[in-house]
Amino acid sequence: MTKKIKKIWKRYLGIFFMLLLVMLGMMSFYRDVTDNAADMEEDSLTDDAAIYTTYVDDMLQARLTRLEDMARAMSQPVQSDIDLARQILKENRMGFDGLLVLNLEGKRELGDEVLFNLIQDEMMEPLVNERRSLVYKNLVKDAELNRYAVMCTPIQYRGRVVAILAGAIRMERLTEMMEKWNDSQSGCAFLVSEQGEYLSEGKEFEEMIGGEANNFFTYLSNCKMQKKSPSRDGVERYMKKRHAAAFRYTYNGDDYICNIQPCVYGNWYVGYLKLEKAVYRHAFAMSKDTVIISVISIGLWLVLMIFFGISIYRNETFREQQERQDILNDLEKAIIFEFNFFPKELCFYGDGEKMFGHKLRTLFGEEVYEVYDYIHPDDVSVRGRIHQFYDDDASMFSAEVRIKNSNGYGWYRIIGKLVKDKRFGTNLKFIGKVENADQEIAEEKNLVERAENDLLTGVLNKKTMEEKVTQCLASIKDNNHCIFFMVDLDNFKNVNDKLGHISGDKAIVDTADRLREVFPKNAYVGRLGGDEFAVCAVYDAFDEESMREYVKRKAEKICEVNRRTYKNGETEVSISSSVGIALAPDQATQFEDLYKKADSALYQSKNGGKNCYHLYQ
Repeated sequence: MTKKIKKIWKRYLGIFFMLLLVMLGMMSFYRDVTDNAADMEEDSLTDDAAIYTTYVDDMLQARLTRLEDMARAMSQPVQSDIDLARQILKENRMGFDGLLVLNLEGKRELGDEVLFNLIQDEMMEPLVNERRSLVYKNLVKDAELNRYAVMCTPIQYRGRVVAILAGAIRMERLTEMMEKWNDSQSGCAFLVSEQGEYLSEGKEFEEMIGGEANNFFTYLSNCKMQKKSPSRDGVERYMKKRHAAAFRYTYNGDDYICNIQPCVYGNWYVGYLKLEKAVYRHAFAMSKDTVIISVISIGLWLVLMIFFGISIYRNETFREQQERQDILNDLEKAIIFEFNFFPKELCFYGDGEKMFGHKLRTLFGEEVYEVYDYIHPDDVSVRGRIHQFYDDDASMFSAEVRIKNSNGYGWYRIIGKLVKDKRFGTNLKFIGKVENADQEIAEEKNLVERAENDLLTGVLNKKTMEEKVTQCLASIKDNNHCIFFMVDLDNFKNVNDKLGHISGDKAIVDTADRLREVFPKNAYVGRLGGDEFAVCAVYDAFDEESMREYVKRKAEKICEVNRRTYKNGETEVSISSSVGIALAPDQATQFEDLYKKADSALYQSKNGGKNCYHLYQ
């Protein structure tokens, strides 16, 4: 009996090795054919992407040329004949979904109101100083969240830039064009910015590349780049240098071939990708007999594989480790963590001393909740977000929080992926990383501050001041009062006329500084334009007498600090300030009413001899 069993096993081993050799030969042949087919398709893909990039560039060039022709036609009318300028805009709308004329401060003068905030600081330099046209690299949205590509060109008159002409094209146009390309080819064309922002949409786009990621680089981080292809960071470097990039990768079990080509305008890229299996279908044309033989061979292979089921089962631990490694490979280098649900265990991998100033240890049981002691008190809500994430269907988590480190607290980004049991759907692990985000968030805050503040003085600009006062009025309760001061400089025109605009700018900056000294906190200070300023202070008044005493003290202080003299050689000019005051909610509950009444009081101060203040009665 023992000999018989040995004989049977020998036969099985012989059959196994025979099938193994056949399968290895077929796999080698398959790999050679598919690699050659993929290489040829990659070259074809490069040509397709280059052609589509040319289409996009030609369309944008045609629109930009039309915009430049309009700018030349509007050179004189925009200065002296506004009706003619409007007529030119009306007659040249073909090809654009929005046209408007902006002054050099980015404010709308003529045209459509659907777009907002088109002129950014980085756009003004080439438009005004270099006098060249451009396509804005980011998309803008109107009030209905429709996305637009925006191109601008300077309007010049007698050798100087007097205004900016902006044209907008709805991204639906580009999306429709790419959808037509996708219908004619077995692939997906898409448009992204240099920062990886998706610019195009569409059915094929959502199915092949959209997914859960809202950024191309985030999408690539979730992909496994194949051999001989650049890494995710390599692709980003190519795009930063305005180079084309060709690469292959695996996403959700499917292999893709992709090519990225830079556009001439807007720092945009046209990408084109195909599923490798779509390429292979064309590479193989098997007969019916070949299909039957292949099915029989696969069936025999599956029978043999049953005998190795136990070994596969025993290697489950190795498979789990490999799965974890694959997930970690998708994440960038940082502090890696792994949280096991049953039993509770939190492990860290990385240099904790370098990132946080202290070593990280493995936590067990209820100890895992000690990590929340290192979160800034204002950010502890992240705990609830994480637990809500465990209960939702989403698999990826991302949050930015302040974590205690050697310098106090720093901003960090937490990114994680939830691993579920495929059979029962229960949570098994939460694996992720913690990366330093201090510099990125500081840059974002700087952009917000620049958008809200007046460029010359650093105080709030007119738009932001109106928003802040409106919020203040909406939150008034109990004994709170909003006291609105309008401040206008007396004799300011003489500073500009006699001493020059440098002294005039200094007087404006000094006024802003003095107002911030008078109202060091709990008040909004803003510049409404020219030499006109406003202050909105919140005061908790127990009685009318104390409130009026507060108003009197602050108003007198404003007048006092703004009595100044400026010199330029032998010439001297003295200035002062007139102040108008209105109270809310006693005298107004809306910004417009409050502003008008404070302005009326300011008018009284101006007519009453200047260098004084009046409270609206």
